[in-house]
Amino acid sequence: MTIRFDGIEKTYKVYTRPQDRLWEWVTRRPRHRVHVALTGVDFEVQAGETFGLIGENGAGKSTLLKIAAGTIRPTRGHVTKAGRVAALLELGAGFHPEESGHDNIRFMAALHGLEGPAMEDFIVRSTAFSELSSETLERPVKTYSSGMFMRLAFAAATAIDPDVLIVDEALSVGDLHFQKKSLDRILGLRERGATVLFCSHNLYQVRSLCQRAAWIHGGRVEAMGKTEDVVTAYEAHERRRYAYLRASVSSERPADGAPQMASAAPVPVDTPLVKIVRITTETGDGINPAQVDSFQDLSVEIEVEAYTDAPFHVAFFIVRPDKDNVFGTGTQFREPKGGLRGVGLHRLRVKFPSLPLLSGEYLWSVYTLDDTAIQMLDMAELVQPFTVLNLRNTEFGLVALDHEWVAVE
Repeated sequence: MTIRFDGIEKTYKVYTRPQDRLWEWVTRRPRHRVHVALTGVDFEVQAGETFGLIGENGAGKSTLLKIAAGTIRPTRGHVTKAGRVAALLELGAGFHPEESGHDNIRFMAALHGLEGPAMEDFIVRSTAFSELSSETLERPVKTYSSGMFMRLAFAAATAIDPDVLIVDEALSVGDLHFQKKSLDRILGLRERGATVLFCSHNLYQVRSLCQRAAWIHGGRVEAMGKTEDVVTAYEAHERRRYAYLRASVSSERPADGAPQMASAAPVPVDTPLVKIVRITTETGDGINPAQVDSFQDLSVEIEVEAYTDAPFHVAFFIVRPDKDNVFGTGTQFREPKGGLRGVGLHRLRVKFPSLPLLSGEYLWSVYTLDDTAIQMLDMAELVQPFTVLNLRNTEFGLVALDHEWVAVE
């Protein structure tokens, strides 16, 4: 089934103080300002399509998804949809914190209009998919961790085989096992013809899952079309924004030029199922050279360690310092298909005869992926920096392309 957004606008009244609401009602004079969350949103998601929504925090993506799900109403415009809709929006939305997980599942079944054997089937499917123990399901959900909450919410949302599935950052919560299981569930629904509206900051997943996408910026649709075109436009915008922020930070550094210390990133406590161990580049001049000549032979060796016998993939990108991807590939594109598998160390070598990169600074970004090549297992981004110098000629750009000049008479 299709989802049609016609002229959607959503505004909110923002009051400086709570009592201003009362004074506004008494005096009949406005004491608020208007915040425009969405305006002029007008597009259609085709039946059976997986459609992505991307954009910065606060752009209006979640508001649009809530309007699509029917949990809030637009100020203007309307949404046209039909069929059974399942929405996974705010974590555990619709769950009563004082009730047990089992009672909340039963309540969700009643909301879907299920009763008798259909309700019991819904409960069995939901609890089995969540993988929560009987003891856990008897406890109030307010005692659940965020991951347990997510398991139950996702299981309940997808147990009805919806015609439309609305997902807002759901795959970013929980352990890798359940993220993978949830992703497989979404892929299964898509294969059965469900329409999926998928919102995520993980652009790799958006690229891999969605046929089309929309970039929401400042409450408006900034770009819409094929996923790769929209994501590329959004990435270019983000690079410009980061460049501006870096320039602002540089201008605010102390007089001695010492940069401000950034807080350390949290160290993940879970070992990835397939961990990146080592990345090594090699030329005729040695191992991990700081400088490489254009048209010099280069190879990169990636060593990973698998703690699972399940198939997996390895992908990498050559990246500019501004995060612009110059080239990327992965084992999911090679023949035969099927990926790598086997517990233990795996070493992969990729050779670049006569490296066609021109002068500039470059880095590597390496990822391990599940068998679908969508879910990330581990990553090493912007590592092993190297500089390329073009000493042969004066051509410019990022790469040297084979070409020929022909005189036209």
